[in-house]
Amino acid sequence: MRALTITLAIASTMCFIAACTHQEANVEPAVVKSYSFEETPAELAGYRDQAKGAFQAVGNRLIPRLTTALNEGGPVEAVKVCRDVAQPLTDEAGKEVGFAVGRTSHKLRNPASAPRDWIKQLVADSAGKKGSEVKPMVFDLGDRVGVAAPIVAVEMCVQCHGSDEQLKQEVKQILAEQYPDDNARGFAAGDLRGWFWAELPKK
Repeated sequence: MRALTITLAIASTMCFIAACTHQEANVEPAVVKSYSFEETPAELAGYRDQAKGAFQAVGNRLIPRLTTALNEGGPVEAVKVCRDVAQPLTDEAGKEVGFAVGRTSHKLRNPASAPRDWIKQLVADSAGKKGSEVKPMVFDLGDRVGVAAPIVAVEMCVQCHGSDEQLKQEVKQILAEQYPDDNARGFAAGDLRGWFWAELPKK
C-alpha cells in the first residue's frame, strides 16, 4: 500500500510538472511597456531625446545627398545613393552617439533593414497607414530603451518608391538589378514609409 501511495504521488508530481511545462511553453512573452513621446516617463526622457538627435543627424546627412542625386542624375542616381550611402551614414551616426541606430519598414528594399524584435509589432500594426496616423514611441526594454519615429514619404520618395506605373523604366531596371526581392513600392506622398529606430543601453 505504501509503495502504491508513493507511486501515485510520483505520478501526480510528474503530471503537475508536465502541465506546468506545457503551460510555460505556451506563455506569451512579457509585454514590453511602450509610451508615446508625450507620455514618456521622466527616467526615459533623456534616452528619447538622444534618439531624436540621432534621427535628425541621419536625416541631415542623407536628405541633401538624395536631393543632389535627384537634381543632377534623376531617380537612378538616388537609388545608387541609397544603395551606397544610406546605411553607412546611418551606422556612422550611431557610432558617434554610442548606440545602435537604424531604419526599417513593413515593405523592405534591403533585407538588412528587417525590424528588431521589439519593434516588429509596431511595424506590423502601422503598415499601410498615413504618417499622420502614427506617433513616435518609446519602449522600455528592461536593460535597454527602444525609440521609434515614423518616416513619412514625400514627393521625392515616390520617384523610387511609388507604384509600378509611376516608376520610370530605368528605375525599375536598376531596382531589379540591385534589389531582386524589392518590396518597397506602392507608396504615395504622406504614407508611412517606415521607421527610424534606436536602441540605447540604460545607464
